[in-house]
Amino acid sequence: MSKLSLQILLFLLAVLYGAHGAVCPNGFKLINGNKCLRVFTNNLKHLEAETDCSYLGGTLVTIKNAVDNRAITNLAASVGANTVWIGVFCFATGNTTTCYSDDNSGVLNFKSFAAGNPAVQGNGGCVYMQVSGKNAGQWMSAPCEVIGMPFICEVPLTNPDSSCKRNYNGYCYLPSHELQISSPNATYSQAEAICQSNNADLVSIHSKPEVDYIRAIYRNAGAQSIYLGAQAFLPDTFDWVDGSNWDFDNTDPLATIKGDCLAMDLSSKPNNGMWSETNCQNINYFLCKRRIGGAVMASTVMPSLNVISSLEEEEENVEKKRVNPRFNLKKHSELLDYSNCNATILMSPGTITSFGYPNTQPPVAYCTWNLAALGPYRIGIYFTDFSTYANVRIYDEFGNLISQPNGDQRPFSVLGATNVVQITHDSSYDAYYNYHGFSATILPY
Repeated sequence: MSKLSLQILLFLLAVLYGAHGAVCPNGFKLINGNKCLRVFTNNLKHLEAETDCSYLGGTLVTIKNAVDNRAITNLAASVGANTVWIGVFCFATGNTTTCYSDDNSGVLNFKSFAAGNPAVQGNGGCVYMQVSGKNAGQWMSAPCEVIGMPFICEVPLTNPDSSCKRNYNGYCYLPSHELQISSPNATYSQAEAICQSNNADLVSIHSKPEVDYIRAIYRNAGAQSIYLGAQAFLPDTFDWVDGSNWDFDNTDPLATIKGDCLAMDLSSKPNNGMWSETNCQNINYFLCKRRIGGAVMASTVMPSLNVISSLEEEEENVEKKRVNPRFNLKKHSELLDYSNCNATILMSPGTITSFGYPNTQPPVAYCTWNLAALGPYRIGIYFTDFSTYANVRIYDEFGNLISQPNGDQRPFSVLGATNVVQITHDSSYDAYYNYHGFSATILPY
């Protein structure tokens, strides 16, 4: 089968799927049977536009073929837009292999760049579509945080359910503060029982956009955290109790408290949404999640690994660690290297270390790390171990120094203002002065 025939078949299947019940959330329009899109005509800078899309559980629109490109051009033109932000970010001028879709599908397979684009040097990595004129339908580079323009958000298709207030990606989300119950707070077992009485389970999470959708639910709810539908089956190792696959992880690398349940942080921190262990007897807000199209079978709640008699006993015996143990690396005397030193671009999530780490006598090296996240996100750097003689210098994408830690430090984080950060480190004197280097987890936020 030719590539064109395959594209036509996939398009027809998508249209057929859309005709058999798949719908878009309120306010979104179904395009070509496979995309839920909404044009916003207010002029926003790129990160502002991405943030607004994330509140809806989506990203800026991603474009995978010429048919969709034409339809999206027409959609934007129908509301009078001349240009719109789209969900593409590029990291190098003239090289489309450094251009990534917002939806985490990787490097672009389809592109419609105008001649001379992408032109990252002097413009920036953000991409917009020209809607009118001779270049209609073509993509161009633009400074991300200088120019404001209309934008198009894309969210997943879902299934119809008139009884569901929060319908997203085939599931109905039921936050505890919106349920008809005496209190929105409960222990883990109480919360799961309440969810099951509503034909649901405590929420499982499978993508960064789903994290963002949930964050938006609680923007003005006053909750600092919520229970997730996960329990430990081994120390620090969790499964979703609804039986779904553990195919996405948003664990906080700097979390310090042990427990057999998981909670999502919903505080006012800019990088909220990360998960940490918690005691299952704590009282907390919670979120139920029900598949649309049928009741969820009651799940068997796995027993806690650490049974305690009271919260007071738990407070006395809880083990506090410097970092989440899954992010610890044992130090060795032999030379090992997982550093990603001098990699061209390292996309988050990932890990970087000083050269030769973990090593009690690190070798001499000068390393540069060019870190990046997809267009919708910013870079968070979580140092889980830090011991250097010279400053580790952290720069934003414009070359401004944002942090320069050194010495022996407890775990800490540095949050970049955009999706590009550069780090440099000279280890020339680390071994001489008995410093062993650093390890850091890189996450989008």
